Amino acid sequence: MSYSTRASFNKTYQPNFAAAVGQINEAIQRGLPSAQQQSKYDKVAVLMMHWSNDNLGIVPLEDELATVFYKVYNFVVEAYVIPDVAPPGQTISGAFSRRLMDFQDRYHGPRSLMIYVYSGHADAGPAPKYDQCLWFGSDAIPLASRSFVNWGQLRVIPDGAVGDTLYVLDCCYAATAAIDNTENEYLIAAAMENIAGSAIQTSFTRRLIDRLVANNGIPQSVASIHASMISSMKATNTTMEKTPIHIAANTKPTVILQRLAKTPKDVQKVQQFDTTGAGKVLISVSLRGQANLPNVQAFEKWLLSHIPPNVASVKVEAAFRSSSHIVLFTVPHEVWPYLDGNEGFQFIDFVDSHNLLIPTPIQQGQGSPSKGPTAPGFPSQGSRPGPKPGGPENYPFRPSGSGAK
Repeated sequence: MSYSTRASFNKTYQPNFAAAVGQINEAIQRGLPSAQQQSKYDKVAVLMMHWSNDNLGIVPLEDELATVFYKVYNFVVEAYVIPDVAPPGQTISGAFSRRLMDFQDRYHGPRSLMIYVYSGHADAGPAPKYDQCLWFGSDAIPLASRSFVNWGQLRVIPDGAVGDTLYVLDCCYAATAAIDNTENEYLIAAAMENIAGSAIQTSFTRRLIDRLVANNGIPQSVASIHASMISSMKATNTTMEKTPIHIAANTKPTVILQRLAKTPKDVQKVQQFDTTGAGKVLISVSLRGQANLPNVQAFEKWLLSHIPPNVASVKVEAAFRSSSHIVLFTVPHEVWPYLDGNEGFQFIDFVDSHNLLIPTPIQQGQGSPSKGPTAPGFPSQGSRPGPKPGGPENYPFRPSGSGAK
């Protein structure tokens, strides 16, 4: 899995088009779970964490998020205030470890979800690696006098729990917490080399609260929550300083957050299932070799047979020949985290439209598309599907200050 924002030039490939579509299909199954998967948890517990000497003013916001989890979602919610001075006879890290073990012992299980929420300062560790996740309290205290905890070391406790684990981290360099992650999911405020937004009203936690309140307990996956947060960034009243990051578990599907049913009446309230957020990700796939690519009809037939439109909107946007072949796809936001790190796949950007240079196809029943000459190995443009130019989805979205990779 790729967490770093540093560029990598090691070229990898998918063996062929069919293999690439197979990888996308697998990512869809994990990133866009069906409504039948929504009743997965019997118990959900949340541990809210911040420092006793916090100087960011995050406590009221953390309390608001805790209230949403407790009152709207019926989750168990506990809080841990990390001491900036070691308790008698203990170290700060030792006291923290015991709190994590106590929380895990009481709530883990095969049908349990445990959510760990941290709000506060963090550092990425010393140069040149910057590969640690060091949490600390007030940044007004001189560096030499600050108390730190190394979350990378403490994380082994919740990582070993039976059941599912979700980490929600609103801090700088948050992706460093996921180094060597295997089977747990992250929804976080900043990439590995980025600071988090400092303004409370446009912060990651503020927008997460807004999203959960809008859902009102209706099931939505963490992947879709992340997609919705990114898509809403272009609106003035829901803007964010930094693009949030979603890091998927290696093999598990995305976690679904929904109101826990306490009575049959509650079950009726959560039947609706929000399967996707809005927006797309443009990705490239490198295919090995120089064999001719299928034409656009063959592309579309393969996609329709393997990924029906009612399951996910996946489009082939363009294809190019080089030493191999490069194919551009748009996929839902939720799907990309489950492709990130796969051989041959590369993130390009968040987009709000399909390829605007491809002519709009003639609608079925209104005639046949033109059959102009096509260069060998390239799709015929006259038959390429796409949105009508000038429509509302034809305005590409380029988030400012994006740290997502």
